[in-house]
Amino acid sequence: METRNFYILIASVIIGMSVFWLSAYAFIILDVDPLQNIKNWFIDEDTVVITIKGEVVIEREFTFAEIKSDKYLQVKDQTFHIVNAIGREYDLVYSGVSLWSLLEEENLLTPSSLSFLMIGGDGYYAESYLNLSLAENYPQQVILAYEQDGQPLFLDGPIRSVVDHSLIPDKATTHYSIQNLKTILIQ
Repeated sequence: METRNFYILIASVIIGMSVFWLSAYAFIILDVDPLQNIKNWFIDEDTVVITIKGEVVIEREFTFAEIKSDKYLQVKDQTFHIVNAIGREYDLVYSGVSLWSLLEEENLLTPSSLSFLMIGGDGYYAESYLNLSLAENYPQQVILAYEQDGQPLFLDGPIRSVVDHSLIPDKATTHYSIQNLKTILIQ
């Protein structure tokens, strides 16, 4: 019986050390925030949630309260047609702020600003830049969503980019639906 307990103790120590070092690797090297999803449940209105940078007049950070303010075009309960990489289609209802209204109201764009790329907090980014004319011509179909079906985005948020499939019919829109959106890079 003592031998069995010894083996259980050794296995527990090995597993514990493995978990410790894998966690340390994830936190330090991969820059993963272990509390990311929990933080989204209790987001403070003054927390910076989005940064717009790149080919802009000035880099601008937006708080959650600013994103939800009436200063910008708010899109409420809009149905978005989404197509994933394997061709599955579905319709989802999102509420959020128009990307174009953020760029226009804050006068962020320069004459050489042509396209944008969305980057998540985990480093995931859209497969390619999208033309800014999509956001300009269809401001209610290129949004930064903070609600789905009337509920806050807990696990996917606090902000998620959403682009309707009708704007990019030759691409999978899920590649441009970035959860936990942190950065919009203008080029």
